[in-house]
Amino acid sequence: MTSSHLARVLVAALIAVGLLVTSAMAAPRPLMKPILLDPSGAIMQPTPTPRPAGTAPRVGLQAGHWLSRELPDELERLRTSAGAFAGGIAEWEVNLDVAQRAAALLTAQGVTVDVLPATVPPAYDADVFIALHADGVAGSAARGYKLATPWRTSRASAALMTALDQAYGDITGLPRDDAITINMRGYYAFNYRRHVHAVARTTPSVILEMGFLTNPTDRAFMTEQADVVAAAIADGVMAYLRARDPADGAALLPVEYPMQRPARPGVVVRSAPRDGARVLAELDDDSRLVVFSARDGWYEVVVRGSWRVVGWVPVGDVMPTDEMIAPPASANP
Repeated sequence: MTSSHLARVLVAALIAVGLLVTSAMAAPRPLMKPILLDPSGAIMQPTPTPRPAGTAPRVGLQAGHWLSRELPDELERLRTSAGAFAGGIAEWEVNLDVAQRAAALLTAQGVTVDVLPATVPPAYDADVFIALHADGVAGSAARGYKLATPWRTSRASAALMTALDQAYGDITGLPRDDAITINMRGYYAFNYRRHVHAVARTTPSVILEMGFLTNPTDRAFMTEQADVVAAAIADGVMAYLRARDPADGAALLPVEYPMQRPARPGVVVRSAPRDGARVLAELDDDSRLVVFSARDGWYEVVVRGSWRVVGWVPVGDVMPTDEMIAPPASANP
């Protein structure tokens, strides 16, 4: 046996027992222990290099649930996630139709556009990623649009959501539904820690539920006025692209915070970043909080192990730990 052959055998053996993981394997990548924190308490990270000047912006528009049966093995559990169905219309049909119309509008303005199926290319790197969906519930009363960024949000993702929210609300006239779900924040295509087929960490990302397919008014609007829906999305994207600073690589970084624990007895999680807001959970010494944003002296958190408890705690009521962060499991709205 030659030395090179012996080396290959050794590598294969290490992979087999789990001591060596190849880059092609979808292994979870837990956050390393924090080394240095900035004044806000966030973990300091290297700033990515901006794209070369003059590079045309790239936008990914994902038609939610389209070709979901072709999802890779790492997302096999989502292959049967067909989305909403109402009035004889499947959600993926609405999503794809709007994505293609919006893509044509953006292409005409010099933007490179990828219309993506349920399977996202590995570590998808773009200037914008929007997952397009249409909501569905058991009844027909609920209506309106809603949007969300990933659990860990960059300044760029937040700015993209703001621009899209403004344009979509103004142009469509649809009401906004503020009932953001954990399935939206934990959307599988956002979860670059767990999946190979997800957006890159530095891709500004938003999920948009364009309306309720199960509501006759919303359904008629999305299907009969799809050009208006597409124009709203394209206008939101262009507003973001015009306002951003392409040289600001730091804006692309999701803010990473160390896991927190209560700093004193009696700490509670509230529904809004203000004293007197509704109490969602009372914490004990063993409680751990995953932070994904900060505002006005408050952390927006999710309680580890109780992923449906998402709320706010004062920064002064918690303290950082050196424990590893395990993000919530991925979902598909």
